[in-house]
Amino acid sequence: MKELLQEKGFWAAALLSFLGMAGGFHYYEIEYPLSQGSFLKFYQTALDSQVMLFLIPIAASLSSGAAYVRESSCGFIKFYISRISRMEYIKRKTLQIYAGGFLPLFLSGISGLLLCFLFLYPLELQGGIPWETVWENILLLLRISIIGGITAELAGIFGAIFRNYYMAYGLPFVSYYMLIILKDRYLPNMYAMYPKEWVTCQQNWGADGMGIWIFFLAFSLAALLFHGLILYYRLKEIN
Repeated sequence: MKELLQEKGFWAAALLSFLGMAGGFHYYEIEYPLSQGSFLKFYQTALDSQVMLFLIPIAASLSSGAAYVRESSCGFIKFYISRISRMEYIKRKTLQIYAGGFLPLFLSGISGLLLCFLFLYPLELQGGIPWETVWENILLLLRISIIGGITAELAGIFGAIFRNYYMAYGLPFVSYYMLIILKDRYLPNMYAMYPKEWVTCQQNWGADGMGIWIFFLAFSLAALLFHGLILYYRLKEIN
């Protein structure tokens, strides 16, 4: 975790995520007094905006998606695996890359929620905080953050396969938008593989929407496992 937090790309990704939320915020709709719970409605609008949807794959790949490419090209990886076992390196790197996609989005989202509360809640009519809506927004942020983790893992996979920065940063973005284009133009009923649906979760995902979380769990585990296998193959090439 310390290694991740020292990465400039981590904080660049968090800043980009925050700017994405700010870009989707409806400032022009702020009129005093606001109705009860308005700060949560503004926050939700910023989270599921088109700007945020566009920036997720970019921000997720910035932090550590090309970690293997960077470490192998400078020879650092040989020194690294001389100090720890190959399996330990694989475990650390796969989890670090997933966290590198998840945490910048989550931290910027929490910061955005706090700012909405500090600046907009005082403008609302007196009343309690609708905690059910708070929970819905937290779940929305978690879905966005998990998408970021999966996208970062895909960046790590492409980086390890092609050993190229352009592939590590570019292919996750291309794959992400290929799914959007396929759904919008050719397969309108393919909501389960539609990134915007992963964010908004408006279709039928089973009782209490549990299907989306099972989907995320399966997708995350598959990406982590496949990335680990690719890294294991690459490390075998190192004498």
